[in-house]
Amino acid sequence: MADPELHVKINSLICEGTAYCVRINPDVFGIGTDGLGEVLVDRPAPEFEDSLEEAATLCPTRAITY
Repeated sequence: MADPELHVKINSLICEGTAYCVRINPDVFGIGTDGLGEVLVDRPAPEFEDSLEEAATLCPTRAITY
């Protein structure tokens, strides 16, 4: 995705809270009080694109989109 303005989302209906996303990029992702992944920065800088792709790919439920 070569979009200069990234917009990150986690689908809370399918997220299982495995925290792969947090380990890959703790500046963008966190774990909420419900134990599920949450987006800390919904419009991160373009230089985060590679780590967003990695997080989306490694998410076992494919809950991450950007």
